[in-house]
Amino acid sequence: MPLKYFICPDGEQIEILKCLAPNGCRINERCASMRTLQKAGHDRKWRLSPSCAGNGPRYEYLKSTTNYATTVESRMFAILGTGTHAALHRYDDNVLSETPLNDEEMKGTSDALEIDEQNLGKYILIDAKTWGSFKVAKALGVTKEEETILDEEGKPILFKSGKRKGQPKTRQVTKIDPTQIDMKDTELQLNRYRIFWEKMGYPISKMLIEAIVRDGGTAAAFSRKINKRLYLIPVKRLNNDEVLAYYRNLSDEIMEAFKTGYARKCNMWECWDRKRCENFCDVKEACQQMSKQFNEKWGIL
Repeated sequence: MPLKYFICPDGEQIEILKCLAPNGCRINERCASMRTLQKAGHDRKWRLSPSCAGNGPRYEYLKSTTNYATTVESRMFAILGTGTHAALHRYDDNVLSETPLNDEEMKGTSDALEIDEQNLGKYILIDAKTWGSFKVAKALGVTKEEETILDEEGKPILFKSGKRKGQPKTRQVTKIDPTQIDMKDTELQLNRYRIFWEKMGYPISKMLIEAIVRDGGTAAAFSRKINKRLYLIPVKRLNNDEVLAYYRNLSDEIMEAFKTGYARKCNMWECWDRKRCENFCDVKEACQQMSKQFNEKWGIL
């Protein structure tokens, strides 16, 4: 029961099948080409195992059980990412690309596995991402800090008047701090793929994200110290038990939701510090309804 409706530019909804039918546009002027509408209306089917992409149990459950609506525009990032993978897939003569993986616990699809030319007998696991500069900055450990402004002699420049009189002047600077790298979802995903591959006899020497910056070259990207349109970002190796425990627990939570009809809310990193909740969650209304029903059942105001 996943994606069923498009939200038209005027705010009204239409069933996707009706929209895609000949002369099916309810406002008589299509908002996108038929091929774009067909792609935007396609959704991943539930495969009885969690996605490797770091979605929370409620999000996975509701996307599988709720007839939800979305705008064509909101699907563009997903289409862009899929198109990038498809274009790169054409040039994979010496690469294991878009490979379905599975074991006794779950399934996944690995983007690319290349021979490590500097470490023969081992392989490099690569996943292409079309990320905005904000996410790239988080993956690189970009931070913003207050820095004291110094004069030519290296002394702090002080305010001469006002409420901050006598205090040093500061300015905000952008720095790269490897200790601030934030890509837990990606680390879990790539390490799960690594475990798949290593079980199949392919030792992995390193893992990389090939990040294509969607808004590369813009003022917003430069302000985040993102001055290139392509980054190869190393992904750290996690302990196998840690990775498997995470996905086992997630799978258990999702299967419990199918039994009870309830799953916990996404935590802060699963919902991108609430940014997904605010702007990018297709099942937002169903999530709010689930919380309301839970609160009413247990008398929580």
